[in-house]
Amino acid sequence: MMWTRMVSMLPLRFISKIGECSKTWVLVGSSLVSLAFGASQSIADLVSPYGGETAPNFVELSVQPDHVRVLLEVDLNDYPIFVIPDDGSGTSLAERTGRNLQIWADEEELTSTTNTIDVRPRISRQTASSAQYRPRPRSENVVYVDMEFPFNGKPERITFIPPLSTDGIPLASLGVVAEHLGVPVTDYRYLSQAETMLPDWDDPWFTKFENPNLTRHHKSPMMSFLAMEPRVVRHEIILRLTDLETWADLDFEGAERLTPDDVARIKSGVSDFLATRNPLAVDGKPVKPEMVQVSRIEVGAEGLRVLPDEAEANRKTMLLGVVLSYPVATLPHRVDLAWELFPDGLDVIPITLSDPAGAIPSQIYASDSAVSWNNHLTTWKNPKTSPVVVKVAGVTQVPPISFGLGFLCLICAYYSSQRTNGQRLILLGLTGAFGAAAIVTYSLNNLSTTPEPNEIATRQIVGGLLTNIGTTMLETRDDNALAAMEPYVEAVNRDKVQAEIHRGLSVTLPSGAMARVEAISDLNVESFAPGEERNQHQVLANWTARVSGGHWGHLHRQTVSYRGLLDVSRHGDHWMLDDLTIISAKTGG
Repeated sequence: MMWTRMVSMLPLRFISKIGECSKTWVLVGSSLVSLAFGASQSIADLVSPYGGETAPNFVELSVQPDHVRVLLEVDLNDYPIFVIPDDGSGTSLAERTGRNLQIWADEEELTSTTNTIDVRPRISRQTASSAQYRPRPRSENVVYVDMEFPFNGKPERITFIPPLSTDGIPLASLGVVAEHLGVPVTDYRYLSQAETMLPDWDDPWFTKFENPNLTRHHKSPMMSFLAMEPRVVRHEIILRLTDLETWADLDFEGAERLTPDDVARIKSGVSDFLATRNPLAVDGKPVKPEMVQVSRIEVGAEGLRVLPDEAEANRKTMLLGVVLSYPVATLPHRVDLAWELFPDGLDVIPITLSDPAGAIPSQIYASDSAVSWNNHLTTWKNPKTSPVVVKVAGVTQVPPISFGLGFLCLICAYYSSQRTNGQRLILLGLTGAFGAAAIVTYSLNNLSTTPEPNEIATRQIVGGLLTNIGTTMLETRDDNALAAMEPYVEAVNRDKVQAEIHRGLSVTLPSGAMARVEAISDLNVESFAPGEERNQHQVLANWTARVSGGHWGHLHRQTVSYRGLLDVSRHGDHWMLDDLTIISAKTGG
């Protein structure tokens, strides 16, 4: 065992860490003593190959040009499983940790060098699908081991073997993620048996495991996604910089690392290049993209994420995500794509076609590169804004003065029937005067008192306005968004309402996409107060919006809790939004 990089005080540091940790470590310490009599014979549960990020133990495998780097996290309760028994040679506990994780290069077992062993908090690993897998009981802290396994040459096969029983059953649940020369080879998976990687030293993108379960989501170096939405058709492409350079001269000579200026030049060149490639037709008419968005992206075990331009850029592994947007008035009847770009040695391009009904995977072949989507949706309705009409029934109130005048009118009418002609005329005149006065005072009182909406009506008003706002946010052009406001915002107020929608309600997802509102829930109208003028009100409300969106095949969903002020006005039974102020927005899961 090579220990040239091992710090001399590491065993003492490790033992001191054990003493500092929680009571759980006391139990683990007792378990470690039992290793002198043999390792634990417990067997791991049978597990799915997916959802490895929830495993109690985890290993990151990184194949480099001359070694394999292993970052091992061991659950405190499983620590004895990852330590080989003491053979009496005086080998320390730290030196024996992780030794039963074997790596073979071709037919040679590799010897490890331990750089670090420590106790530290567990790394949180989450993906969009993590909630689908029930997490196993896990300790908050883990034993962290950083090891290297040097090798010579370029092995054709690298085999990874977890701790196994004599029958080949895994002794512990061990999640795994692997990469080769910085390129992800797997998503989160489980390492539950001997697994062999087949490294492609010329192009690590094509490195893979023999077991097809150990793979990543984005397998192809180029992928296409054609999304049909109510207001836009988007053609999204993932490609490698190395493939782009075979079609466009970017003049980087022999540089391997790229500066932010290089990245900016690449993005501009990609935008110009792809704007005229892979022509698209909507309902039989050729269209040009109104906008081309280019991003640096990274595809890893946790999915796809957009990288800042300032982040370190490796020319050989750099990935680009492109979004070409073609605005439409409504969902088209037919979309045709003529694909033109095939990297060297690649005759099939994966493509995903999506519409409001869902997504369908397909393929583009070099021998047949035409792709068509036809609208077969029969129940889909084009989302449109509509007037918010809520009838408010007022409660009739009789003012005391009207009641008194009406009572006097009745008295005079009664006595007029009991008197002679002269007195009768006087009493009839008084009856008419009192009656007219009662009617006038009653009318004036009800004209000055506007009926207030009840709790149900206020929820209908606010809910209708919020639904219209969500529909307006589907629009990709500012002029179309202003036009969509016509049923519920007067022209004089549309610019300021639109500005606040952009500022307070727009949600940018991890993929860089703008989220669309799927549903409004948990609407609570805190107050519905009269405004400064007649028929005006100020509403304080909070609500939850479920939003979604994404690019390049990754759909993100999350909830956002809002609190805001809405200035509304009543025009008969028609309610308008006069102003909007978003007080707070809190993103949930």
